[in-house]
Amino acid sequence: MPNRDITRTRANIPYILPPMLVMLVLWSLGIAHWFLFREPIMLILFGYLGVFSGAGIGGYIAAADRYRPYARRLVILLLGSLLLIIAIVTDHGNMQMEGVFFAIFAGGGTYIFIHYAIAKFIGPLIFGRIWCGWACWYAMIFDLLPYPFSHYRQPKKWGYLRYIHFVILIALAGILWFGFGIDGANGTQGMAWFVIGVMIYYVVGIAMAIILKDNRAFCKYLCPIAVPLKFTSQFSLLKVSGMSTHCSGCEVCVEMCPMDIRVKDYIQADERVLSTECTLCQTCISACPHDSLMLSIALDKGGKEYTDFDSSPGNRVYNKMLSAD
Repeated sequence: MPNRDITRTRANIPYILPPMLVMLVLWSLGIAHWFLFREPIMLILFGYLGVFSGAGIGGYIAAADRYRPYARRLVILLLGSLLLIIAIVTDHGNMQMEGVFFAIFAGGGTYIFIHYAIAKFIGPLIFGRIWCGWACWYAMIFDLLPYPFSHYRQPKKWGYLRYIHFVILIALAGILWFGFGIDGANGTQGMAWFVIGVMIYYVVGIAMAIILKDNRAFCKYLCPIAVPLKFTSQFSLLKVSGMSTHCSGCEVCVEMCPMDIRVKDYIQADERVLSTECTLCQTCISACPHDSLMLSIALDKGGKEYTDFDSSPGNRVYNKMLSAD
């Protein structure tokens, strides 16, 4: 059993100040805008962004290691909710994966292309799958379910479901556009498809989580957005790294990883975590009893997958301690 005090906190005060200052600035802008223009929407928006910065980012920084996974859930809930509301209210098109295919076939969908270019193609070249760990409006709900640690993955063939789903969406978009003239990307049809699609994914994702006792089951096996993300995130500059000399092989990082990545195997091989399943949630960093893990920036190619398919208990005493209270 690791002998580290998992309630420890770091000297985080200098790092907490910036998000708190940003919060105060945003609140001040919101109040000033209210007095000048009397627009409640901007007051609410600036107020919300301030809470996200101060309570979300600042709270995560301030939290003790054992509470950081919970603090991250607050961040993704705040950010994911904001992005989903903006996507619906601004009426810029169907932001689901099939929306991209409809937009390609229809020859239009500027905001859809911008969103996917930033969040799913260019962004992952720098930050990997950070969208999945910190901003996804599906994962923000799934992370609130009672099965954060699945301990092992389903057999490898389950991983093919996301690719089958991806191909079906391409075929469906093509048939509906070329065969029936249905534009599932833009206008009323596009937004209806988007909202209904989001609700369907919520129902399916929650059902999968309950059946498989795994909050991230949808993300691991069925999410079509993971298909392009797994490709682009191979080249991510930002990845989890570690010091093999500090690693005891306790496998706490493996047991705590929501995506069932064998983090230890990469570290003991003196490699960064090259798995394209990593969402940079940093749970492994917070859980490591030897402070062996960290984020780092470097040039290397991912795609080497060390995944935990072992259903044996492993080091779950530590997990119970983290889940206590």
